[in-house]
Amino acid sequence: MSWSTSVKESNRLIDYINKGLTVYHVDKGWQSIKHAQFEISYMIRPILETMRNILRNIILCKKKLTNQLIELNSNPLHFTASRCRSCKGDLQEVGTFWILSTSLHEIHNECLMCKCTLDQHVPIDYMLDYKCSSKTSSDFQNGIGNIRNTLCHASAKLAHFLIYTACSTKDDPFLNGLAEMIVEETYICEIQKTNDFNIQLVQELSKLESQYEQHMNKLKSTKENFDVQAVYELIKIISNYPTVREQMITVKQRQRMIIEEYEYEVQNI
Repeated sequence: MSWSTSVKESNRLIDYINKGLTVYHVDKGWQSIKHAQFEISYMIRPILETMRNILRNIILCKKKLTNQLIELNSNPLHFTASRCRSCKGDLQEVGTFWILSTSLHEIHNECLMCKCTLDQHVPIDYMLDYKCSSKTSSDFQNGIGNIRNTLCHASAKLAHFLIYTACSTKDDPFLNGLAEMIVEETYICEIQKTNDFNIQLVQELSKLESQYEQHMNKLKSTKENFDVQAVYELIKIISNYPTVREQMITVKQRQRMIIEEYEYEVQNI
């Protein structure tokens, strides 16, 4: 992972958000809007997990524990699975943090793993592994907060596009995701009551949620919709962040697996 690349992309993203996004015109066509909608939907989890891990590393930097920074590694699933919003996975200790693993559930008309309703289950494409790393740089330490802020701002713009231009949802998937993360981390704090690092993470996530809502409220007040090509450029820039990019590559790998599985089934009909 290149932390200096992250800082460069952050600066580029700031400039683009401030100068590059333009007002949407209807004649761009719904097909490209639909494609952008799907691209964003695949990015929601990678962006959210990247922001959460940035917050972990910000806390570690403040504690002068830069030799224990946490890296994410993603692995595609080889079968169709979902995560249940209600069921909790196992806790694993990664450095100074406790992290809740994702419990995989299989769905066949109903969940085979729990009795929760189907609307509590969210399809996922990959699992995350975590490890501590001493690989860092002064650029990373100086720019990590900037990366968090710019990803937060960009997420609000993508959500605004989904809700007001693509009209694909009435709910904000990024805001909902942040709320779920706060619930998860609060649960960890209830189990591991003496862990100050997870307590700080809850606080930082709450601040991020508030910051996100401020960005979204500002976008709503301007009543702007964004040009599809501008959104594609924003997607491209966000995808250049190393941690987001790695997860997106894994998502694409999983999508290829699904296509290959479908083609195999068709050939054997």
